[in-house]
Amino acid sequence: MKTTLNLFFFTLLLIYGCSASIEETKTSALDYPPDLNIITRNEWGWQPGEKPLAQHQVNKITLHHGGEFFPEDKDPVDYLRNLQSWSRTEKGWMDIPYHFMIDLKGNIYEARPINHPGDTNTDYDVRGHALICVMGNYEVQKLSKEQLKAVVELTSFLVKKFDVPLDEIKGHKDYASTLCPGEDFYKFIRDNTIQKLVAQKIAGLQINYNEILKTGPLVKTGIEVLKDRNFNLLKGKRVGLVTNPTGVDSKLKSTVDILFEVPDINLVALFGPEHGVRGNYAAGDYVEFYIDEYTKLPVYSLYGKTHKPDSSILKDIDVLVYDIQDVGCRSYTYISTMGLIMEAASENNIEVVVLDRPNPLGGNRVEGGLVEEGHFTFVSMFKIPYVYGLSCGELAQLINEEGMLRGGVKCKLTVVPMEGWNRGMYFEEIGLPWVPTSPHIPHMYSPFYYVSSGIVGELNAISIGVGYTLPFQTFAAEWIDSKKLADKMNSYGIEGVTFRPISYKPFYAFGMGKNLHGVETHILDYRNVKLMPIQFYFIKAVKELYPEENLFKDENKSRFKMFDNVVGTSKVREVLNSNFSVEDLKPFFEKEASEFREFSKKYFLYK
Repeated sequence: MKTTLNLFFFTLLLIYGCSASIEETKTSALDYPPDLNIITRNEWGWQPGEKPLAQHQVNKITLHHGGEFFPEDKDPVDYLRNLQSWSRTEKGWMDIPYHFMIDLKGNIYEARPINHPGDTNTDYDVRGHALICVMGNYEVQKLSKEQLKAVVELTSFLVKKFDVPLDEIKGHKDYASTLCPGEDFYKFIRDNTIQKLVAQKIAGLQINYNEILKTGPLVKTGIEVLKDRNFNLLKGKRVGLVTNPTGVDSKLKSTVDILFEVPDINLVALFGPEHGVRGNYAAGDYVEFYIDEYTKLPVYSLYGKTHKPDSSILKDIDVLVYDIQDVGCRSYTYISTMGLIMEAASENNIEVVVLDRPNPLGGNRVEGGLVEEGHFTFVSMFKIPYVYGLSCGELAQLINEEGMLRGGVKCKLTVVPMEGWNRGMYFEEIGLPWVPTSPHIPHMYSPFYYVSSGIVGELNAISIGVGYTLPFQTFAAEWIDSKKLADKMNSYGIEGVTFRPISYKPFYAFGMGKNLHGVETHILDYRNVKLMPIQFYFIKAVKELYPEENLFKDENKSRFKMFDNVVGTSKVREVLNSNFSVEDLKPFFEKEASEFREFSKKYFLYK
């Protein structure tokens, strides 16, 4: 891919006859082209420094964001002056750490002179890097058309001026463990949009920034792709649909209603997993057979007396369609429902069509060990890691081809893949609305917290925020000192996460109506944090701070089996109960996860 990209850039440059030369540039000596609007240091009030200045020669361009929210009414000149003062007095740097800064309106400001290397709070060597910073925090703010245009035009000038290779245009996070330059900025770097635009700018081609930043989803889910294909797989067939409220298109129209309204599709039955087809049942509620109010179709429960439809229900169905948004974690029961549907289809000679959807944890994260014998249950049905790093369509292919369905059966399976998704994408990047997958997964970031605390929650010995406004985001109990626990958890130095003291009174579930104290988990680096061990560090902290409050004491014994089944083994509980060493669990976390990551690649539908 990299070779192809560079060939594309080189061809453009060659065709349009652009050239550049390397030269050492003195302070304030850059000769800007007329169409590049630069506010010089003198114009905004830059003050020369007194420290001796190191020199470097630019051969890379690195893009940053300021990292703090920048309101529209904030004066960028005041900001620059304060930043220069802070950099020198508080940080001991020679100047603003960046060479150029871009404000919300796309105005470009000279900052540190380009011939002197920048500075950084992170651990990478900035020598040779021209540093461009866009004011604002693009984890929460959106990059504007004016800002993107300024980045491309400034970067194009620097590429030509210093003969920088186009594959050396990168983001801060490509060199260091950081969120910078923020997801809404970095997505244009990750998919090479900025690099391509720079090549086009240098080649003299017109760029339509409105088209690049147009609103609308970047990803089409399986139901959207099926619509684009005019429902070719389902026409003339009797269809049974397995879905819930997450089965919607980009306009939030239910797949139930979409298929029901297509004249050439005979939608004959609906199947509802836990929470029901329209989401009107709570977790664990018994869901009975009923008639859907809007379509008048029969709805068969897959979370009642049986989790699997029998032959009497399937005899008038030609194809079962599965369309449910999952969370990427083995213990979340929707993938178990998918597997049972596939088994039933195989036994009754029925086709299965899986309409694919994104894994909200991304396609690269794999954590935990494989399920061991004696622990295969509805919350751990397949021999896969706790976090498996696949879309539901990819997982369906894997369990079908690897004989993971009961009895090793296989069904006739078709996956309708997404368009536009890649393995590095999280849900907030795809441009689609998030529909809660269940009442306690209300946000697109909730699946991360579910993985980080859901296992220890099975002990029912502490609150993990379920029953309050922070489901899966806390560890709390009446007997905990919030500050002591926060200090202890932070002392472990867990990458990508921090903990703050919290007190609250749950509305229901564990601790209902009681004043609980503990910590709220804050994930700061979603890409690098390891989620599953967080709850085990909490168990370790309880042992160190409150040895009398062993979470594995006998009075919690009735919950041990569920804990073990969710983890997929009894080994984790046994290790934690004997020496409380999270380090001793690393072989369980890492070895099988690594092997599965490699093994599963043959089922990838996306890069």
